[in-house]
Amino acid sequence: MELSAFQISKIELIAEYESAVMELYWVYSEKFPEHKTFWIDMADDERRNVEWIHSTIEQIKANKIDYNRDRFNIEAIRISMNFIKEQIREALDRTVSLQTALANAASIEDSMAKKKFFEIIKDDNQESRLLYQRFAAENQKHRDKLNQFRQRFK
Repeated sequence: MELSAFQISKIELIAEYESAVMELYWVYSEKFPEHKTFWIDMADDERRNVEWIHSTIEQIKANKIDYNRDRFNIEAIRISMNFIKEQIREALDRTVSLQTALANAASIEDSMAKKKFFEIIKDDNQESRLLYQRFAAENQKHRDKLNQFRQRFK
């Protein structure tokens, strides 16, 4: 499928969003050295999402999977990304409690942009369906990991 520059930039915006989440988790890994492993693991999941999004672009171009053109609202993603960048600035400039960091992470992970980022692909053929299901499962596992960790500190 031929992707326009606009379509590629829309998908790349999702990758930038995932990168911002990864950066926030790296900052939290430095803020909370006693929980560094957890935050690095969360950041690493985000890195894999970024890699997946880039490989998805190539698979769409190769006509292996189809792009879901109407899935994401660019402005909503930008607003969400601004929230994440603000959380990064706050974490760097102020004292942030672990509970606040976990609440911020939960808010981000439960957002529609984050929760369903993999819906950039249509699951209308076998290859797409398998990829879609794999990333839906990985995304759920990531959110479960956060929720389980968060329960320990309530």
